[in-house]
Amino acid sequence: MTILSYEILLTLAVFILYFLYYRKFKFFTIVEKLEQHNIRNKLPRGKCPPSYPNGWYRLCRSGELKSGEVKEIKLCGRHIAYYRGTDKTVYAVAAYCPHMGANLGIGGQVKFRSCIECPFHGWAFDGKSGLCVNSDKLDPKVVSTYCYPDIERVTKNQKGEYLQKISEGEVKIKTYLVKELKGIVYIWLHSQESKPWYDLVSEQSDHLSLRAESVNYVNCHIQEIPENGADMKHFDYVHYSAMDIIPSWLVQLRWEMRTKNAKDPDFLEKMTHPVEKCRTYQKSIFDQYLANKELIPYLNVLLLDGYVILFNKYKFHAVWATGFQMGPATVALYVKSAIFEVLFKQAIQPVEKFTQKVYHTVFTNNYLPYWISAYLLHAELRQVIFDVKLWNAKIFSETLRYNMKNHADQALLNWRQWYSQFYEGSAEFEKGLDVLEW
Repeated sequence: MTILSYEILLTLAVFILYFLYYRKFKFFTIVEKLEQHNIRNKLPRGKCPPSYPNGWYRLCRSGELKSGEVKEIKLCGRHIAYYRGTDKTVYAVAAYCPHMGANLGIGGQVKFRSCIECPFHGWAFDGKSGLCVNSDKLDPKVVSTYCYPDIERVTKNQKGEYLQKISEGEVKIKTYLVKELKGIVYIWLHSQESKPWYDLVSEQSDHLSLRAESVNYVNCHIQEIPENGADMKHFDYVHYSAMDIIPSWLVQLRWEMRTKNAKDPDFLEKMTHPVEKCRTYQKSIFDQYLANKELIPYLNVLLLDGYVILFNKYKFHAVWATGFQMGPATVALYVKSAIFEVLFKQAIQPVEKFTQKVYHTVFTNNYLPYWISAYLLHAELRQVIFDVKLWNAKIFSETLRYNMKNHADQALLNWRQWYSQFYEGSAEFEKGLDVLEW
């Protein structure tokens, strides 16, 4: 009986420990706490491009938005309410109700499957059309629109009215195009309301599971962060250490890197990996991304070979990586080794002019233990933190001095030329951010 009791207790203890392990590591998150008194974004940054380039941006992770749930976000100078209708589709609309200005994302509720109801007076807006509707038949509400002739001075018009009628008819709010791909929801934001120039790739990654995610707050211009991927030389100075706790005389990292815009005529010639096993894996990924012809002008690609150096003497090829930067704020980085495969997705959310929220989402092989995917996130995050320390304290280089005999500087120049296409109309948009228009 005593032995049986020990067996039961041991089994129960093992079950409880595994349950705690599973709950902790099945989806592992690291979220940096935002410092409430953070004044780093007040530092002078120099003359900069506009803060909100045009493109696809991460809105949220699919699992963060349940059916019937409503949230709000400040993103790229816009206040946006987003929600998952009871039809399971995600919608995003301008946050402020045109009736009395309430924020639909704070206290709003899903109505009529695809609509959001204002928490102030119950006006409902269809997430597809933006129309204010009366019922589940989506019949539009007809309203009268009034405005102040001069709201800043509150003057009368010629009829002696402080508020004058300007129209009568249907009313609608702005809607945003939203797409949900592989567990992440994206939103298209363009300063001139242009339709998407390109679509993000829905990668063939069913063999990889969503395992972990980190969130960092970074104080710098948005361009500083993706530019890091094109900066070959900084790897030798910033990312040579494997871990803070391991001395560099014992273990070092060395990186060999190439980067190129996918539309360059010599792209495949310059970017094809010389090692056959790497080349085979690389081709399977290239086939997915280069098949999207509309994406190619807005796609920058990097190849990264990682080497581990022991005792400053023995060099081992540990991993090879292929990264795809799609537009101004989205990166998919495939990392392959002899025993595992990892997909890191980086996404930048511009919260304010010099405040960025940076996500790194990890997908790994199903067979990897959960603690390994958590460790991989930690290892990747260590390298990110090295960069963050520099980003938080630097200015934006307006006048650029390049050594054009150096391939690394040539790549930086080419990258800035490529990235500049995302700023079309952004300066004019930012000048009008203080004006609310319905």
